[in-house]
Amino acid sequence: MPRSNALNTLTAGAMALLWLAGAPELAAAGSSQAESAQPNQNQNMNHPKNRLANESSPYLRQHASNPVEWYPWGPEAFEEARRRGVPIFLSIGYSTCYWCHVMERESFEDEAIARHLNERFVCIKVDREERPDVDAIYMRALQLLLGGGGGWPLNVWLTPPGAQGEDDPGLQPFYAGTYFPPRPAYGRPSLTQASEGISEAWRDQREQVLEQGARVTEALQLIDVPGEVRVRLDDRQVGQTLASLLAAHDKEHGGFGGAPKFPQPVLLDFLLEVRPAVTDNAVGASLDRVIRRTLDAMGTGGIFDQVGGGFHRYSVDAQWVVPHFEKMLYDNALLASLYTKSYAMTRDPFDREIVRRTLDFILREMTSPEGGFYSAQDAEVDSREGLNYLWTMEQVIEALGEEDGAFAARMYGLDDGPNFRDPHHPEAEPASVLVLQGRPEKIAEDMGISLDAFNEKRREINRRLLEVRSQRKQPGTDDKVLAGWNGMAIRALAEGAIVLSDLKYQDAAERCARFILQNMRTRDGVLLRVHGAGRARIEASLEDYAYLIDGLIAVHRTSALSVRAEPEFIIAARELMEIALDRFSGPNGALYDTAPNQSDLIVRLATTQDGAMPSGQSVMLHNLIELHEITRDRRFLERAEALLGSMSQGVRESPVDRVNSVRALLRMMRIDPGLPDRLGPRESSEDSGRTPVEVLAQVDRVQVPERGEAKLAIRLRIADGYHIAAPEPGVPGVRGLQIDVAGSDGIVANIDWPEPKLIGGDATLGDLASMRAYEGDVDVLIRLQRTAESVQGRPMLLVTYQACTMEACEQARTVELDVAIDA
Repeated sequence: MPRSNALNTLTAGAMALLWLAGAPELAAAGSSQAESAQPNQNQNMNHPKNRLANESSPYLRQHASNPVEWYPWGPEAFEEARRRGVPIFLSIGYSTCYWCHVMERESFEDEAIARHLNERFVCIKVDREERPDVDAIYMRALQLLLGGGGGWPLNVWLTPPGAQGEDDPGLQPFYAGTYFPPRPAYGRPSLTQASEGISEAWRDQREQVLEQGARVTEALQLIDVPGEVRVRLDDRQVGQTLASLLAAHDKEHGGFGGAPKFPQPVLLDFLLEVRPAVTDNAVGASLDRVIRRTLDAMGTGGIFDQVGGGFHRYSVDAQWVVPHFEKMLYDNALLASLYTKSYAMTRDPFDREIVRRTLDFILREMTSPEGGFYSAQDAEVDSREGLNYLWTMEQVIEALGEEDGAFAARMYGLDDGPNFRDPHHPEAEPASVLVLQGRPEKIAEDMGISLDAFNEKRREINRRLLEVRSQRKQPGTDDKVLAGWNGMAIRALAEGAIVLSDLKYQDAAERCARFILQNMRTRDGVLLRVHGAGRARIEASLEDYAYLIDGLIAVHRTSALSVRAEPEFIIAARELMEIALDRFSGPNGALYDTAPNQSDLIVRLATTQDGAMPSGQSVMLHNLIELHEITRDRRFLERAEALLGSMSQGVRESPVDRVNSVRALLRMMRIDPGLPDRLGPRESSEDSGRTPVEVLAQVDRVQVPERGEAKLAIRLRIADGYHIAAPEPGVPGVRGLQIDVAGSDGIVANIDWPEPKLIGGDATLGDLASMRAYEGDVDVLIRLQRTAESVQGRPMLLVTYQACTMEACEQARTVELDVAIDA
């Protein structure tokens, strides 16, 4: 299995948990006798303020009255840990995080738990939105310790400075988890159990604890580092990414994957970019369905606020019905841009409506008096998730009257009964998230009225419901202004101004851009990340520069189309690009996430993977392409090529994880078809077409009946010395075997997977360090079933696998099985 020694040992994070917390405690946490966690009923909100009281972050100020003696991240806390010689308890969250609030109520407001923590540790609170660099490092540490996973609150224990000598900077993570209940529950130890085990280990087994911290830190230094060599990238990475996304698409509900389901606009951005280049009619039709189904499902679903506009964070189910109710500026900005791009290509009026309503939500509820945009709105009101957004039939009728109430009930699905029950408050009355029961033209047709009449009625009903809802207690707003997230909003507004033909959105984009340029830079022009409580602070990271430059380029392009075009925004974009390249450049053309010489960071990451937001490096790729197109200065394109080259190994190994960089690759190849040859030569195996895996089928044609199923046996012949990851490999960063139907909505594949083997790892750590994989000849049975009477398009079977040796993994491949499917 391809891992360094450090990564080998750290994949077995559960072993570290057993060692530190103690096996009896973890066994108790998982026992059926464990108590259910209950909210703390003895909150002391009059406790003297701690050191967070003077912070500008709303999230940190929320914890200022906790009896936990919180410190902000910084030298004072580090020196106190050095003086006392105790570990640091680092807790990372953000203001709209539901489980962060739960853990605060249950544990951090509890006097006994707080005393327990204060006696054993120096406690530090971090707002991950202020310090994404700190969050990124310790989230990766958690994933190394636990073999994957993650989430917030993120709770990590760190070595104190000075533990291994006067010059030891400490801050090395040796134990981590997410939510800890106040008593053993949900198969988890309580916070006091975990901290007691850690404190005892620090007292009695300090050398092992320090060794664990050093091993984690060593492993972190091997992750997200600049690539040492350039490798060839070409249209194969584009094709593999497209095939993987078509295979991962939820054909019934839209989107990608199952519950919880996230919008993932970066994936759809790629599909929209690649669509004009697709010449195969069946693939093109399938791609159109993926895009349209997903955009419609999100726009009609509960993840979109049907009354007030704007998107919630994600859907807790696969159907987009019940959201996690927080609203993030970055989600709404990225999704508004996505729907704008779709409307520009398709002229679908529903896309245009979503753009307008999302931007109007930002202007109405997320705009500061100075013109910047706030970061987020909370998910809960009075400790009840989604309370502001939920409706009962009685509330709707009271707000609208019988006739309009009945219309709204039919339009929004209240006729079908409640769709939401708060799992944390079972005593609460069931209610409904409003879900539009189809595209507007379909509902209008079902109701027997014109589309214009339906839309007019819907607008009036939404206006009245919003008026009533506005009188309820509102969720809290995190009013800090983040440079990078505002850059995304600037872009969304600038692009929206074009498709909506409305200058108010351009005005808002320009006003925000000027606010940031005038108020969130130092005298030397260095960008600051956060503006809050009347001041700007914290030097910006790469992602801030990337997103803001992106927004400035977009507002420049929009202003260039108007009579008031000004050069200020493109001038500022170029200035910020120069500063960013100077501050963040690394070896071989790479860009680091952070500036050099930050003593509070134990590693310097160079992140290339995209997540909820595209990576800073990938956005900078697009910025360099844009600046080349605007200025015709080829130096920008040359710098983009160098940056892409530094990322090329990662892009080649896992293009879907770096989909925004693959989109940039596609753009760059359109500009310069010779790019792949400069990045690197074809490998000999590529020239000959040899691969370490052959996918063979018993037949070349299969008939799928209207009822029942068609069985298709295939064999994967894996070359000696290779293995392929099983569907659930059990280790992060490796692509599992996947078989899907693409090109048609009417057929699904159910797979009988053989039992995998455990391969690789450190034998001393057992199964936890091994990957589930296949070797030799592997026989797989595919069961094909029809899901519709009429099957459209050309169904095809796609097999995705990643082949590995014990030293390295090749890039994941997606191949079409040479079997015709008749239905």
